[in-house]
Amino acid sequence: MKREGIKATLVEDRIDGPSEWTIERPVHLLILYEAGSYHWLETWLDGRRTSLGDPLPGEMWLIPAGHDYRARAQGGAVRHIMVEIPSGRLIVPPGARILAGYEDPAMAGLVRALCAGEADAGDRLVDTIAAALDGGVMRFPVAPDIARRLDRLMTFIEARIETHLTVEEMAAEAGMSVNSLIVHFARATGRTPAQYLLHQRLRRARWFLMNRPLTVAEIAFATGFSSHAHLCAAFRNKLGISPGAWRRQATREGLL
Repeated sequence: MKREGIKATLVEDRIDGPSEWTIERPVHLLILYEAGSYHWLETWLDGRRTSLGDPLPGEMWLIPAGHDYRARAQGGAVRHIMVEIPSGRLIVPPGARILAGYEDPAMAGLVRALCAGEADAGDRLVDTIAAALDGGVMRFPVAPDIARRLDRLMTFIEARIETHLTVEEMAAEAGMSVNSLIVHFARATGRTPAQYLLHQRLRRARWFLMNRPLTVAEIAFATGFSSHAHLCAAFRNKLGISPGAWRRQATREGLL
């Protein structure tokens, strides 16, 4: 559905095996993942890694006009909504927050409303994106060598997410002191290494809840939490709901 130059399209995408693709457009693109699985997704914007791990329903990626977006997936099928926004309708200033794997139920609801043909959803969506860019934590430029080290560290974290990782081990993998790692990681991602690790563990836990018939305790140990109670506490603290309740909610909404 197209409203005043803003266009929303429902897309069903199937990839039969490992694949890479790039996007560079004269318009802004907002992608909302709705269902399905790539089994693995890595994304970069202008050469900097922005996400790692299978997308979850409700997560969004913003690709600003004129920027180079690259993605790599292992294969699978997904359904997503792609929104095209003319560059003149939304200003994305240099150094603005990167929206990748971004979750905002209100923004996602506006994307769905626009796709369904709601007349004023486009203007409200642009305002919501602008507020997210303005109010979020900015990511600052980092030297190419530092970017490569952090990229390697993120891959290291993902491969060992079920283990007990200390900030000292992460610093050693990145070839930095602990203090340097914390500073550079926060500048590049908007999170400390510990915050990023928890975020990725919770993303993986939700993926397991959606895609594997495992108990909450089994998922806790598969994602690096020390116990069922530890995962439940982290879930409630960050998502305001228990893992079991989240799984039931996802079932009701048809995401499983």
